[in-house]
Amino acid sequence: MPLPKRFGIKSLVLLVPLLLAGPAAAAWLAHGAKSVTFTALGPGGLRIEGKGSDVDVKEHGDTVAVSVSLGKLTTGIALRDRHMREKYLETAKYPKAVFAVDKSRIKAPFDGNVEGTLSLHGVTRPLTVHYTAKGAANKVHVTGSAQLNIKDYRIEVPSYLGVTVKPNVTVSIQFDADNN
Repeated sequence: MPLPKRFGIKSLVLLVPLLLAGPAAAAWLAHGAKSVTFTALGPGGLRIEGKGSDVDVKEHGDTVAVSVSLGKLTTGIALRDRHMREKYLETAKYPKAVFAVDKSRIKAPFDGNVEGTLSLHGVTRPLTVHYTAKGAANKVHVTGSAQLNIKDYRIEVPSYLGVTVKPNVTVSIQFDADNN
């Protein structure tokens, strides 16, 4: 069964996303509570968590692509959001992050890893996402996460007033899906 043209999945962040819609995308339709977050850490226990809400999943031949609109990510502080979008992610130039995975690698129910590629900030690199797809024959709950180093994607490490976050960022996603 081909994928619907659009999935409404609470987006990633930065990536990734983004990422885990892939396990359910080939035969399942996401619905209900959906969330995507990214977490960056800094000195002294600094923790920055961002969220988004614009994710699209499409099937392109033998590939499932999860696309996240980076311009709608929020961290809860307007100035930090503006810096994230304009200075670091450069969303006017690079509006989306896309995780692509071969459909043959996607399984549900499942608990394990899937390898694909993440295109972010004009750079495409391999990325492994850990995901879990649990449930009955026609309903499943999908969660997943991946870690990436933003320097691998030519993103400047964020720093403000002498406080610099670490370049490793964790991206997580969860959603419920049912078989149509």
